[in-house]
This record gives sequence, C-alpha cells and structure tokens, in this order.
Amino acid sequence: MPDSNYDYCILGAGLAGLALAKELVEQSNTSVLVVDPNGIGGGASGSPIGLVNPATGRYATKTSRAEQAVTAIKENLQSVSNYADKPFYSEDGVIRPALDTKIAQRMKENVRSSEWPDGWCTWLEESDIIKRYPRLTCVDGGVWVSCGMTVQIPSYLNALAHYLKTLGVDFVENQEFELIEGKADLENDEWTLSTDGSESIKIDYLIVAAGIKTKEFDFLSELPLHAVKGQVVVYKCDKKFPYGSAVSALGYFASLDTKTFVAGSTYEHNFEHEETDIKGLNYIQDRLFRVMPQLKGHITSIDQWSGVRASTPDRMPIIGQHPTIKNCSVFCGLGSKGLLYSSLLAKELAKNLIDKEAISQEVSISRFLS
Repeated sequence: MPDSNYDYCILGAGLAGLALAKELVEQSNTSVLVVDPNGIGGGASGSPIGLVNPATGRYATKTSRAEQAVTAIKENLQSVSNYADKPFYSEDGVIRPALDTKIAQRMKENVRSSEWPDGWCTWLEESDIIKRYPRLTCVDGGVWVSCGMTVQIPSYLNALAHYLKTLGVDFVENQEFELIEGKADLENDEWTLSTDGSESIKIDYLIVAAGIKTKEFDFLSELPLHAVKGQVVVYKCDKKFPYGSAVSALGYFASLDTKTFVAGSTYEHNFEHEETDIKGLNYIQDRLFRVMPQLKGHITSIDQWSGVRASTPDRMPIIGQHPTIKNCSVFCGLGSKGLLYSSLLAKELAKNLIDKEAISQEVSISRFLS
C-alpha cells in the first residue's frame, strides 16, 4: 500500500514519467509516487522496440541537443541494465539508406553541414552500403549513425521501475484514480489523490506525464497536443534478420533477436479507433519490402501493436510549471522521440523542480501557455 503523503506524484509510468522519477529520487531526498491506470509502459511508451536515433526525418537532420540526449539515455540504459533478466538494448548503430537521388543529396548535405562528434554520423557511398548491407535498397549512398541504439522498451521500463522501487519509489498501477482537489493558486496547497482500494493520498506537487491523455485534465486541456496513432508489426524470419544494425528508411526495422524483428511505424493523424488493423499491417509490409525485398516469402507476422503518441505543433516536447497552478508541472509531447529525449528532459525538469533552474525555451510550456 502507498503512504498517505508524498512530495511528488507523477501521473504516467511511461518513458517520461519513470525517467523523471529516477531523477527526482537521485537528485534529492524526496518521496515519489508514480500512478498509472494502465501499468508500466501501458500507453504509447509500450512499443516493443524503439530506436535512439539523433539523425531524424526524411533527410537525417541532426536533432536539437543530440549529444546531450544520446548521452543521457545511454547512461539510463546502463544504470538499470542490472535490474533486467537479460540484455534489452544494443549499440549496433542505425543505417539510413537514401531511396532517391534528391533525398541522397539532402542527406549528404545535412551530414556534412552539421557538427557531429567524431564518428557519430557519417556519409557512406552506395558501394560501401551495398558491401556492408547486401541487397538493402539504396540510391547514391546513405547515412551511418554509429551512436544509434536499439532498445526493447518494455524490458527497459520494467528494469527502470524495478530500480526505482529499490530506491523507495511507490507505484499505483492498473487502478483508476481521481484528483479530488488542488488546482489552487497557493503554492502550498496540496493535491488529494483517491485510488481504488486506498485511502486519500496527499501530494505536495503534481507532475502530469500522461502522454496524449494529459489533455484530459481540465487544467491542461489547452495544450496543443495532437494525437498520432502508430502501429508496428513483429515478424519472424525463417532464417535470421539480415543485418546487425537497425535500418531507418520508410520507417524503421530492428531486430529483437536473430530471428524476430519489429517494423514500423505508421503515422496516422486521422483514425477512427486505437486498435491494430489490416490497413496498418499492409502499409508497413509494403514499405518493408521496398527497403528489404529479399525478405519476401521468408517472414511471418507474429504480433502487432498500436499506441497513440502526443505530438506538438513544433514537434518539440512540453515541460515546465503550469502558468497559474504553482504546484503542478507537465512533461509531455515527446511524440516519436520519447527514447531520445525522455532522459535528458527528465534531468532538466528535475533541476527546475528541485533547484529552480530555468527550463529551455524550446521545450518550455510557456511557449504555449502563459
């Protein structure tokens, strides 16, 4: 059973919420409660696999604060690896082949004009890619992201939750909850949380890290979060997945082990339901065979997953204190970059909460709510 009083309560046990819980307990002597009615990674963070890839988009554009983001998630992966039954991530890089000459030219220009750490992101000519990745569709070369990582996200989140519990973080999972009061302008006004089977819990400070469901709280309903449905498919090969590194082209394709891999993702901005469907399967499979035609007739779909991500108008996350509610902050809008940014922004938000350090303007809630 949870205690009756906490310094912090985090609503959401996904990539953002668990990373923030880790930073709060490691940076300060505070009590933390994590609440999620869907359990660990029950929302959009529950995808079976994800990539840490700082060269994103069609043209392999370097993401903002790439070096810090990659370093932060790598540290988190390493720090909780002992709390998992088996390895759940690899550092085998990401290959990004160009699929037409215009894309190749733009990708090449991006790699050469961006300031990458030595060896992190390099251009490979078509002949080099064909040699390293036989039968991979490629036109005029592509980008090799050596710092890229492949992560089995559910295993990572379960290991992280296990680690947090050893540090004294409490969890309320798979139970509905209700915020009974709070939302006042007084800094020391408590929130009261009521959950199934427990007494009311008093909370000094609330952080909402609930993904797209963040908008369901009336005091955050004005945030410009846009729902994007993403489906992925898990395949089994009759022999083995052809490449050691992940492939990013018309989506991503990354192996879970030698014979199974994940292909994704759809980006559905208009959808009628949140479940998997044959349309998503066909969309992914069509793109898969365009990138790796040699897999036709040699793979079988064994599972399909769907989740709804929260995107923002500028495609950057939203973090920081609510403009009028002094004991409430938000951590959302990570979209498809949850793995890449969750650890870095958790550090930033924790420092803001504990030491009152300013939030970077590019991710601050103030750019949307004032």
